[in-house]
Amino acid sequence: MKKKKSIFIFMFLWCSSMNVFGQISDKAFFYSATYSSDSTDRNNLNTDFMVLWSGNNYSVFESYYRYQSDSFKTAVSNQSTNPRDLNMSAILGQMVSMKKPSFDFIIHKSWKEKEITAYNNLFFDNFEYTQPLKMDGWKIEDQYKEILGYKCQKASIHYAGRNFIAWYTEEIPLSDGPYVFNGLPGLILQLEDVQNYYRFELVGIRNTSIEMGERVLSKTISLPKEQFFLTKKSMYKDVRKALLGKPSSVSDEAIRDVQVRYDKKNNPLELVVGK
Repeated sequence: MKKKKSIFIFMFLWCSSMNVFGQISDKAFFYSATYSSDSTDRNNLNTDFMVLWSGNNYSVFESYYRYQSDSFKTAVSNQSTNPRDLNMSAILGQMVSMKKPSFDFIIHKSWKEKEITAYNNLFFDNFEYTQPLKMDGWKIEDQYKEILGYKCQKASIHYAGRNFIAWYTEEIPLSDGPYVFNGLPGLILQLEDVQNYYRFELVGIRNTSIEMGERVLSKTISLPKEQFFLTKKSMYKDVRKALLGKPSSVSDEAIRDVQVRYDKKNNPLELVVGK
């Protein structure tokens, strides 16, 4: 009886862990992303190459450049436990040549839990927050166009202080899309705000299997969403204060240069948190 009980407990714990780590993708939807982080200089565009890993009632949206970098580091660490066996010069050269992600977030959507978990990096720390999955307020319009051979219909929504236009297709019956967007009767192939500060557009699809539960940031600090964005705003406003107590010596000149760069990050994707 004790043996059967132990097996039952093991199976229960194993199945529970699969809720997080047993999420295998079957499709990868690739999006080009362009945005203006500085509202005073619209000609200065940032770009990224995003991917939506999609599986059974679960998805992850992140920069594909981050995924490439993480995969490369994992492959290197698996090659040998002795650093002397590795060609560090070649490895560092490859890492330097790899494109860097512009977006720091990794967005997990769970239809089972009806929840979104967002992972973000701010300077030396990783953070996470959650929000409800459901998005209310979509307005479906009687306008159509074709994207990558798919017939798409127009929809609009007000989210986080911006008005967005989405083009979705029922030919891909996934109620999902870039960033946190979901809730339409088909996959969102194109998404942009009406001021053209942010734009995501599907550029390709591939059958790909990855463990989506592993696409997280380590040692995260969990905060309510509103508190995370207040923390982010405070760090961007005073870089010197954000670096206090961190295990790194940064010169005053370097801090001033970083502050100038972060002062230009005045146009976040979410202008108003929670609305």
